[in-house]
Amino acid sequence: MNFKYKDYYAILGVPRNATEKEIKQAYRRLARKYHPDVNPGDKSAEEKFKEISEAYEVLSDPEKRAKYDQYGEMWKYYSEQQQQPGGFSGGGGWQDLRDFGFGGLGDLFATLFGDVFGRQNTTDTDFGSPFAASLDIEYPIEISLEEAYSGATRTLALTVQDTCPQCGGTGASRTRSGYYTLGQPCPNCHGRGSIPRNKRLEVRIPAGVQEGSKIRLAGEGATGRDGRRGDLYLRVHIRPHPTFERKGDDLYVEIDVPYTTAALGGEVRVPTMKGSVTMKVPPGTQSGQVFRLAGQGMPRLKGGGYGDLYARVRITVPRTLTARERDLLQQLAQLHGTATTTRTS
Repeated sequence: MNFKYKDYYAILGVPRNATEKEIKQAYRRLARKYHPDVNPGDKSAEEKFKEISEAYEVLSDPEKRAKYDQYGEMWKYYSEQQQQPGGFSGGGGWQDLRDFGFGGLGDLFATLFGDVFGRQNTTDTDFGSPFAASLDIEYPIEISLEEAYSGATRTLALTVQDTCPQCGGTGASRTRSGYYTLGQPCPNCHGRGSIPRNKRLEVRIPAGVQEGSKIRLAGEGATGRDGRRGDLYLRVHIRPHPTFERKGDDLYVEIDVPYTTAALGGEVRVPTMKGSVTMKVPPGTQSGQVFRLAGQGMPRLKGGGYGDLYARVRITVPRTLTARERDLLQQLAQLHGTATTTRTS
């Protein structure tokens, strides 16, 4: 088995002591470069974008970042185990190896062999024993902002645990006469009491779904001894978008406005989820000023209708000027009493 550690800090190109602002700036810079819309058909750019998004998801969340700094890429695994009865924290097992300085060796053993008491590892696609307190299972699903806007259909391939049909979930070997032999593990499930079952599901993701929303699929969870099956909950994660920032059902975007348009008034193009639209800019518009475009936000999951889009102005100034432009600006500056002497090379 090949273990490859992902350094999320290196992926974003930031130091380990980077601030939240530095992490966000690094992500936005890289996302604009590798976003699939900017690199259509480029698989390497698409994979790079997924890797960048994965790193940002962890490092932008203070709680996840703290766990990542402590446990590395297996932070989620350790976090889940610590929340279970008899988990790693203070209860023996592989966490103790880390505490005594074995570090990655403990990670490796835990990944290969599970807990010292026989508990199996659980990941996002392996949901453990059917004798847990709940037969419901949760599965993360990542979508784009565009998919959240329009809705999407996804085909999921996952593994759930079903009761072993040979031992009925006891984990013990069964004789021909139907009696269980204590101390001898079931040859079918090797004493676990459950067996993995692969399944494929086609799931409809509704338009307007938000970060952290849960989509319930009744009867698609794990199976208990009595044959009762729990539910499957899809936990939605929406990838950050390089252009739009979402807050509830509203979207926020920055637009570049030439200084002449800001001063004199005019029209600019504003991106929306349905394509760009024209927006009027009144004379004297200031940098940072925000304009509301009603109904251009995200669809509301409940109640119908759409949120709004808020366009924040960023005034742009040309880096170079022609002699004529410079002369006109000098005249304007003189009218306002702010003229300065400039030298041309």
